Amino acid sequence: MDGMSTKLLHMDDFGVTDCKASVLCVAQADDGRVDVVLDQTCFYARGGGQDWDTGTISSFVVEEVRLDEQGVVHHIGSGNIEQGQSVDCAVDQERRAINTRLHSAGHLLDMATNSIYPDWIPGKGAHYPHMSFVEYTNAHVEEGTQQQIQNAINETLSQNITNAMKYVSYSELQKICRHVPDNLPSNKPIRVVLYGDFGVPCGGTHVQKLSDIGKIEVTKVKTKKGVTKVSYRVEGIN
Repeated sequence: MDGMSTKLLHMDDFGVTDCKASVLCVAQADDGRVDVVLDQTCFYARGGGQDWDTGTISSFVVEEVRLDEQGVVHHIGSGNIEQGQSVDCAVDQERRAINTRLHSAGHLLDMATNSIYPDWIPGKGAHYPHMSFVEYTNAHVEEGTQQQIQNAINETLSQNITNAMKYVSYSELQKICRHVPDNLPSNKPIRVVLYGDFGVPCGGTHVQKLSDIGKIEVTKVKTKKGVTKVSYRVEGIN
């Protein structure tokens, strides 16, 4: 698979959950399951704090999705499948919707926090049903901070912004986004997702309209060893 990355259809379409593809390689994964590589995929591989998709590739059951350093997507699972086969891919839409809403909620939280605490520097984020948070450095937490963030989130949600995306160069990225992470992935194109005029460098899946996220509740704001973790939940998920 040297020099042949997988075409990531979700990079051009927030909502893609099915596609046709060709099987390029079938191998054994390191845990004994089957590893399938396609020419293109609608499946999202875990990354950026967002969990992987599950679903089916024709009769093959996709249990895990990985993206390697060369940009090749590995669909790990079980079932019969052959190299050269033309297949129909289908993502578990319920799981995708949950992951997308949680992921977008994390970006909306950061957007809202930035509106009231522009000096806070975002770092690690996790957007899973069992664990949803965004971490910050240079944060100064006082009594009432949690409620201020909650109020800013409610105000931002009420605007029901429609998101957009575009590919940019690294220099353009630095102009559009307030914070560009040092560990920007090199195995994906550089894409900016715009929440209104708030740009985030991100290769994940996002809601099209902010109202699709649902109600977001800030559950805790805690500082430890100079890192402030803002935890949240999304109504109906976690």
